[in-house]
Amino acid sequence: MKLKIIFPDLGHFPLVYRRTLPVLAPAVLAALTPPDIEISFTDERLGPVTVEEDCDLVAISVMTPQAGRAYELSRLYRKRGIPVVLGGVHISLLPQEAEGRADAIVIGEAEESWPRLLEDFQRGSLQKVYRCLTPPAEIPFPRWDLFDRDPYLPVLPVQVARGCPVNCDLCSVPQTFGREFRPLNLDQFWPRLAQLNRYLFLVNDNLHLAKRRSGPLLETLSGIGREWVGLASLSMARDASYLKLLQKSHCWAMYLELSPWVSAGLNEVIDGVEVRRAGEYLQRVRDQGIKVIASFVFGFDHDQKDIFERTVAFALEHRIEEAEFHILTPYPNSRLYQRIESEGRLLSRDFSEYTAGSVVFQPRNMTPEALYQGYLQAWRDFYRGSEIRETAEGPVVLTYNCFPISLDEIRRVKGIDWLDTVIAARYSGG
Repeated sequence: MKLKIIFPDLGHFPLVYRRTLPVLAPAVLAALTPPDIEISFTDERLGPVTVEEDCDLVAISVMTPQAGRAYELSRLYRKRGIPVVLGGVHISLLPQEAEGRADAIVIGEAEESWPRLLEDFQRGSLQKVYRCLTPPAEIPFPRWDLFDRDPYLPVLPVQVARGCPVNCDLCSVPQTFGREFRPLNLDQFWPRLAQLNRYLFLVNDNLHLAKRRSGPLLETLSGIGREWVGLASLSMARDASYLKLLQKSHCWAMYLELSPWVSAGLNEVIDGVEVRRAGEYLQRVRDQGIKVIASFVFGFDHDQKDIFERTVAFALEHRIEEAEFHILTPYPNSRLYQRIESEGRLLSRDFSEYTAGSVVFQPRNMTPEALYQGYLQAWRDFYRGSEIRETAEGPVVLTYNCFPISLDEIRRVKGIDWLDTVIAARYSGG
């Protein structure tokens, strides 16, 4: 049996190197697949899908901005008589939208349902819907060999827990993984990770909300000696001892969400206390030798027309190593989506536009075009000179400021034309 796994294109995002980071879902799916099944994989961020390829079953992992492309690929394969399975976050959020567009859909976590699905398929009794019956306590070691090393940076994504109790307005994690923080059993992971010459990306949004549970994890990371990057709220910097533990664990950079409170302060909707405190916290992180990847979101109801230049000024003032800018996006089933829809401000239900780089709702204090142009200008104002190029789809940023290998080292390993090859896979004529 031949299985084809596809990760569809995500649309334009200015930071080029993000296209060269492996993604977790296909690697986990491959690990759940019996070894006697032959697997091929296409990452459409870096290369085209060949629909004519010989296969018996197609599995497509779908996040919201990939939905339109996933449905189109499904239609093309099914037209050839090849069954298609759709799964992933978007399918779990909107299963009723996906049901008629595939031969089977997987709702929720796949560790238990994917092996069942494959058994049914091989028996000729594929069901229309597979649901997660029992949330897993542990996950298999991902099949990272699925990713051809040539186009990818040597970073491995690792998920150490699932679920989140916070239920933020913008987030769909509680709807997909539940509202309980569930640390996963990774005891077998660490010896194998220590043998790999790779950096680690801990993809959990909420790891630092459960510091007492994450302490042993950080001690383990200290022991295996692999540099890593993670995600957190800036509030983690309140705890000086925790920052020292992060430094000890070989954390080289932290992706920090600085909206909406920093943007509210910059708009003077609240006083400047939060902005000053953010600056202090950023310095605390930097004092531990941890670089900062700062995420800013534009389009909140309190955002005024000068929020773009004020945000860039804040980022430059605090010497942030890497910044990324997003447009507020109401993902389906989030409280933000429900509120904007109820207010009649939703401008598009075309999920291919839900990339965080398009305006899909009516902002409160500016036109959609002003929000979009301000977002683009923020990228151009923060990254200047040789770090940025213009393409038909918008600015492209070449920074590697928060990666532990210099661009010169990357090019020595992968070849002088590597970056141009990556860009050409997506952009032409830019």
